[in-house]
Amino acid sequence: MHQIQIYDDKYQLPERWDELSNKEMTYLVKLTQNDVSIEQVKIYMLLYCLKAHVSRHRKIYGDQVRISVGKESENVSFRVRRKKYLLTPEEVCSLAHLFHFLVERENQRYGIAPKYYIKPDRFVNPYPTLRIRMQKFIGPDDGLYDITFEQFIYMQTYRDAMRQDPQKINHLLACLWHRGKTFDINRLDKDAALLRHLPDTQKIVMYWFITGCLINLGDQFPRVFSGKEGSIRNNVFDSQLRLLDTLANSDMTKKDAVRKGNLMDALYSMDESVRKHDELEEKIRNH
Repeated sequence: MHQIQIYDDKYQLPERWDELSNKEMTYLVKLTQNDVSIEQVKIYMLLYCLKAHVSRHRKIYGDQVRISVGKESENVSFRVRRKKYLLTPEEVCSLAHLFHFLVERENQRYGIAPKYYIKPDRFVNPYPTLRIRMQKFIGPDDGLYDITFEQFIYMQTYRDAMRQDPQKINHLLACLWHRGKTFDINRLDKDAALLRHLPDTQKIVMYWFITGCLINLGDQFPRVFSGKEGSIRNNVFDSQLRLLDTLANSDMTKKDAVRKGNLMDALYSMDESVRKHDELEEKIRNH
């Protein structure tokens, strides 16, 4: 966490995505759904995380901004006092810049104004468990390290399908948050129907977590992924079927075991397979 000092008072602000609370993530989702610039997003997040707001002040203070920061009691769930500070716009912008970790600059050609977008570099699961209409859902571990290769296949397939039908997000989430101790493809449609009742903002928070984990996996296995948000190279479904066939050594009797196996084991095997293939191609080119 960042530790900042305003006058003689010290406060803490998130330093990375995994330090954002679920409420802060939800607030960020709401900001991105409105016509708000990136700089405004950072200022709003600064105020929200400080539990602060801009107060009116006398004209004699000129262009300074009067910030009112609420302090919560450790024993009760409401604010017990407020502290007020006069800050210059430059000081506010400097503090807001601490939230630059939320965004990433898009590659732009020379002479074109740079563009920024929200990059959800989230690794910690915000909802390890869920309860929807008296039904308990179990989510994945942080980083998706415990999911099966089968879950990964369906997750990537529905993630790709969301481009044509955004409502497929319910099926995407059902690949990772499921009833029962283990994932069962036969329950996917029913689980998706229940997950449909979640608020849209919560679904996006969960989707951002998935995206962040795929970015992390893409960084770990650059030979397997294209590097753009953990996307499999080429056609998604076809590529994964080919990978499944490769991992099973084209043996139909082994494919079910590969599907039920751990994703990380599969990724290490894929990475090694691609490495050997690249080495072979390099030798052929050099001869």
